[in-house]
Amino acid sequence: MREIVSYAWQSIVNEGSKGASIRKIASLANMTPGQIRYYFPVHSELLKAVMDKVTHKVRKRIEVILKDESLLVTDRVVSSLLAVIPLDEERYADMVVWMAFNYELHLQNGPVVEDDIELLIKKCMELFKQEKLLNEKVDEKLLITRTYAMIDGIAMHILFKKGNIDHDIVETLIRKEIDSWIK
Repeated sequence: MREIVSYAWQSIVNEGSKGASIRKIASLANMTPGQIRYYFPVHSELLKAVMDKVTHKVRKRIEVILKDESLLVTDRVVSSLLAVIPLDEERYADMVVWMAFNYELHLQNGPVVEDDIELLIKKCMELFKQEKLLNEKVDEKLLITRTYAMIDGIAMHILFKKGNIDHDIVETLIRKEIDSWIK
């Protein structure tokens, strides 16, 4: 079953939302659509399994960064926010899958999946609060919205113009945003 999820992930990475079809996934996996449906009778169950794989991987990536006490708090926060931006092939592929999954949900009039970015930003703010570094004068709701919009905007820009954004500029933008949070 994990292999089917991996093939589905690869099919979506290769072809976007078009690659989410059972026929495309079965072709890539050298299986019949019936074999795929045996394990995933409902197409949305397979897509959810793929999305769960991506979500687990991204959360694990962030968890490792946030727990790395060899890094300064500011560096952990910047690195964790950069971890959700598609700056390398793996993160790019994860973003393609996330977008395809949400597109399929949209076509089915389903709810858009939470992408946990808001929770990540809140967790980063809590780290600063624990270290007594968060500027108490900041409007937290505005800060969360602004940071979320920046991350989403950068991610979409990279997704649609692959390779046309300098990674150092992205890190500088995120770092400047984080600097605005602290005393």
